[in-house]
Amino acid sequence: MRSRKYTEIRYKIAWNIGALLSLLLYCSGTVPLYSYLRKHLLKRYIILVLTYHRIHDGNEDAPISVKLETFKNQMAYLRKNFDVVSLDDLIDILRNRACLRNDVIAITFDDGWKDNYTSAFQIIKVYGFPVTIFIATDFVGKDYGLTEEEIRIMRENKVAFGAHTVSHKALSEIDYENTKFEIESSKLKIENILQKKVKYFAYPYGKRGLDFNDTSVNIVKETGYSAAFSTNNGCITSDSDIFALERVGVRNFPMFVFKVRVSGIFENKWIRILRDVLHIN
Repeated sequence: MRSRKYTEIRYKIAWNIGALLSLLLYCSGTVPLYSYLRKHLLKRYIILVLTYHRIHDGNEDAPISVKLETFKNQMAYLRKNFDVVSLDDLIDILRNRACLRNDVIAITFDDGWKDNYTSAFQIIKVYGFPVTIFIATDFVGKDYGLTEEEIRIMRENKVAFGAHTVSHKALSEIDYENTKFEIESSKLKIENILQKKVKYFAYPYGKRGLDFNDTSVNIVKETGYSAAFSTNNGCITSDSDIFALERVGVRNFPMFVFKVRVSGIFENKWIRILRDVLHIN
């Protein structure tokens, strides 16, 4: 199995290549033209789920953090160009094969960092967007994590919560009993806090085949979740596995990169082939 360090280096290189490719696509005018033709001529709309982690202006955890001003700009862009929906609505769209009239996007956060409340929540409230935070329950009550009271306050303001295991271990690296414990116990703890059923799960690290496997997926199903989310990049389609749904990771990159990533152009057949060649996944 590939080491975690090797994987981190590989994805760092891939992100840099992806940023360069995004620059070329955006500055050449390819992305605006592609989006216009896809939406207005072909009437083809996309479904995306975004993955955030931390929103703050510090220097810690830079690879998983987004600056406040960048986050504000991203939310403003989503307001103008997408129907921002809850995970409940997104799953209904998939199950009912609903006919889309616009691009659809859902916003998620992983882990349950304190700044999801102190920073992100304050911005999200301005836009009234529904979001979902997947909590690794060992974070709850820690200095860097959400408190139970903060979770309850956000729940009353269009913020839903899902499970993200107890200790944020890669499920492929632990045995069956510990995997079952991580998936079941995190669900139960969040349900105890909210007094409400938890329907959605996100796999820590989230790459299928590397960080979770078919055993993990089966336990998620057996535990009673309605859907689960990976970090495999891509649009969600009718072919997507509802227990390993794709998401698009967001970093503190320039707005042109963000616009390219949410345009759906990276899921175009020919760009996808190029991404596979360059290992941008």
